[in-house]
Amino acid sequence: MAQFPVPQSYKSKTSKGKAMDFIVFGFPLCNNYLLDFADVHNLLCNEQNPHRRRFNVYMHLAWTIKKRFDAVCVNLSETDDGTGDNASFCVAIASNRTKKHLGRMQTYPHFDKLANFLCLSPEAAKWMLPDRADALDLIRNGTPAI
Repeated sequence: MAQFPVPQSYKSKTSKGKAMDFIVFGFPLCNNYLLDFADVHNLLCNEQNPHRRRFNVYMHLAWTIKKRFDAVCVNLSETDDGTGDNASFCVAIASNRTKKHLGRMQTYPHFDKLANFLCLSPEAAKWMLPDRADALDLIRNGTPAI
């Protein structure tokens, strides 16, 4: 994962004297992706309601990535435009919360396997601004990984 830039630590001062925001690194996903993911993995094929199917696939995805890949789903700060095509959440594997969390970018052992499981290119990963409520939960709860 050396090809990805490593940001400054959370709350450290930038060159302009501003405090660095809390950001997470991972794979951005949209709501419509969940239906494609369900089709690829043959999940809930008989569910006719797309909203219920998306929700159940999201729950399955969140549980699976936590157990198999030591990652978490995090809501993003982007505003939903109603199409379902803009990134509304991500599978996060690292953050800039501390130097230890930043170091996880270099030591995370499941990166390629996770990208393969998500049916995404490893280059799709990037740094993102999480939803404020999710960011506060991650910081307060001291999630070990993120």
